[in-house]
Amino acid sequence: MRSIPWSRTGRALLWLVLLLLPSGLLADDAAEEFSIELDGGDLLEVETLGEAEGTGPLFIWLIPAAEHLDAPRELLGELAEQGATVWVVDLLDSLLLERSSSTVRGLEGKPTAALLEEAGAQGYAPVTLVASDRMGVPALRGLREWQAATDDPDAVAGAILLFPNLYRGTPAAGDDPELFGIVDATNMPVAVFQPADGAHAARLPELMRHLYAAGSPALARIIAGERDYYMRPDEAGSDAVERTPQQLLSTARVLAGLPRPGQVAELDEERDQPLGSEHGMVEREPEEPPGYELTAARGETHRLEDRAGQVTLVNFWASWCPPCVHEIPSMNRLEGSYDEDEFAIVSINFRESPEHILEFMEEVEVDFPVLMDEDGAVSQEWGVFAFPSSFLLDREGRVRYSVNEAIEWDTDEVREVIDELRDEPAPDATP
Repeated sequence: MRSIPWSRTGRALLWLVLLLLPSGLLADDAAEEFSIELDGGDLLEVETLGEAEGTGPLFIWLIPAAEHLDAPRELLGELAEQGATVWVVDLLDSLLLERSSSTVRGLEGKPTAALLEEAGAQGYAPVTLVASDRMGVPALRGLREWQAATDDPDAVAGAILLFPNLYRGTPAAGDDPELFGIVDATNMPVAVFQPADGAHAARLPELMRHLYAAGSPALARIIAGERDYYMRPDEAGSDAVERTPQQLLSTARVLAGLPRPGQVAELDEERDQPLGSEHGMVEREPEEPPGYELTAARGETHRLEDRAGQVTLVNFWASWCPPCVHEIPSMNRLEGSYDEDEFAIVSINFRESPEHILEFMEEVEVDFPVLMDEDGAVSQEWGVFAFPSSFLLDREGRVRYSVNEAIEWDTDEVREVIDELRDEPAPDATP
């Protein structure tokens, strides 16, 4: 049986919370709801904040799959206070769909196009789509579908994508990800808000090249000192979140003034289909890894060649990643079951400070070295897409297996693989 998302069953509680918000965040009469009927009979439920009439600007805010990534209410309220109207739309809730990454990747553009069409019918201008994480994919699909049907391309300013993940799936650790075909078929104005410390920050230039090649007058805004999901409710009040309403307003004005083409770009339908994601331990053709020379949180320098002759697990992680933290105890147990000259674990932390990690290690026991990749360069060189990502190296230092998710490491299956690698001849061994 498919469960009904909390955001629908708990709507009464949500409204109670809104009523209890401090005065000034939302005007008493600023929040309303209405529905848009789709061709198949589904209803899109829209919560409206700000002006109820089409005086613009209008932001259509698409809620992502993970509900905790919804924007803080303070941010939406501030947008309304500054004269904007915000339509808050949970596509997954309205369509009674599972809240998962795979569902979002498969969403077609019709619901989003219907929102844009309704906004125009109500007289709003300019209209700007806002989507975060993987919800950027159906946002771009809807923008293109609306563009194909409209006779007034200036009615919509474009889309603002917050820390977007526009990739067809999660590849095996070390493999390059592939952008959805819709990226290469988007020629409307697009702005990307990319946190400087985000997981995909290093891939921003590639994303922008694809948008430019499609004909989009795209622009990017780097959010300094922040990582992905910086708009979580528990981050409300941070400088980045407080600046966001004005940044959204100014960016929407810029998008509205950018040139836009007279027709849609061609879409490769096959490349716009999601890919299956690799899970678990994946065997690879033996290959030499990029290596590393990094300083550990406790100050000592480590190089990959220091592990020559050992089977080595190289683990990329971050303390803000719950699955990363969850697998640490099983990694401790795994390493403790082998002699140190036979097997070792080295973890490489993504873009955090030594001071923070030392504090973390006071709370969570970590029995192996934690190396600091403070600028993310080593993670990029190793092809890390998701956290955690791990690479199992043989005694010659070659990558033999990779894992792009958290697993329980002290299992018989994992030990069997390590034992097989451990029993192989040492690099300089004579037959």
